[in-house]
Amino acid sequence: MKKIIAFYCLAALLSGTISALGQQKEIIGYYPSWKWRAMEAPMTPEKIPYDKLTMINYAFFSPLPDGEIAGIDSAGDDMILKGERDSAAGTYKTGTALTALAHRHGVKVMLSIGGWGDSYNFPHVASGDTARETFAHSCVERIIEFGFDGIDIDWEFPGLVVHNGTPNDKVNCTLLLQTVRDSLDALGEKTGRKFLLSAALPAGAPIATQFEIEKIAGILDMLNVMTYDFWGPWDSLSGYNSALYSPRADDSVRNVDAAFRLYTQTYKIPAAKINVGVPFYAHTFMHCTAPYASFSGSDTVRFSPYGSSYNDVVKVMDKFKRYWDDRAKVPYLVSTEWHEFISYDDEESVEAKAQFVLDNGARGIGIWEITGDYFQNGDSPLLNAIYAKFSGAKIRKL
Repeated sequence: MKKIIAFYCLAALLSGTISALGQQKEIIGYYPSWKWRAMEAPMTPEKIPYDKLTMINYAFFSPLPDGEIAGIDSAGDDMILKGERDSAAGTYKTGTALTALAHRHGVKVMLSIGGWGDSYNFPHVASGDTARETFAHSCVERIIEFGFDGIDIDWEFPGLVVHNGTPNDKVNCTLLLQTVRDSLDALGEKTGRKFLLSAALPAGAPIATQFEIEKIAGILDMLNVMTYDFWGPWDSLSGYNSALYSPRADDSVRNVDAAFRLYTQTYKIPAAKINVGVPFYAHTFMHCTAPYASFSGSDTVRFSPYGSSYNDVVKVMDKFKRYWDDRAKVPYLVSTEWHEFISYDDEESVEAKAQFVLDNGARGIGIWEITGDYFQNGDSPLLNAIYAKFSGAKIRKL
């Protein structure tokens, strides 16, 4: 009897170990169509580290007033989505296109529509049956044309006045997503394939209330929660771009953990549907040498005012001293020479976020964006750190 009990105990232990090792995790990298213009050494499609990704979200196409969608960088779209140009033949080498290269590595590619700068037409498109159907049909056409595996909606945000928002956006957003879902399912029935639908969603409760979160969660295959930009140059004080946990008592909601609990506890969304957002960029604060301090603006001399890529920060690292906030689980940089504070993520902090995903049973990680840690020698240290933390888990290939 003791041997039988011991056998079943061992079997249960091994089963738990195998289950942990077999845990599937998503690693999604947003890939902007326009970044090739600004990079010294562009991450062209053939240079993407596909072996460390499960999915790429190609950003962005924009909704037009009539419901059609169009790319925001036609030159980038041609180069990336059609492949290298064969001048002699007057055609494209389709095998060099993003979707072809990704599929060769078992990585899916989603078409991401919207973004902060191109969400102003969503309220009108979502407001009527005809425009919604046109939008969904246009999504299907782009899937067929370029070989995408699904659609990612990045409406920032329903009800936002500066983006033409209206009180009806909340309900209309759900209707728009359902219309797209129906069209993707219809295409799937014709082709025998599963086409995915995701959405980029806010991390904070005030904006999240502008979505019917519980309803759209049933429509979406996954929710990409944008757990970054918690603090930035638009605030009156400096702060952490993407704290994992609350840094202090009076800042209890601007962190990844609070956003995750908002979705899983308040909205009752299964953790396995949620991708945690990880930024590969920093925010800079001038005339400031600490978090939660006044500042004069962002550093527009050495960096972009809208956030600076990790690879840009590394170039000036010798001018700064690195600190680690053990409560927030994020690093920050201070330069007494430049009187500057930088909030960013590095290998240690993205590893902590990846461990958070593992510990809490989240679906995976969504990165904005994968060119941010790409170096001329081909190295991608932040992505490498995430992949290494997930290396004991089975990488998801939907």
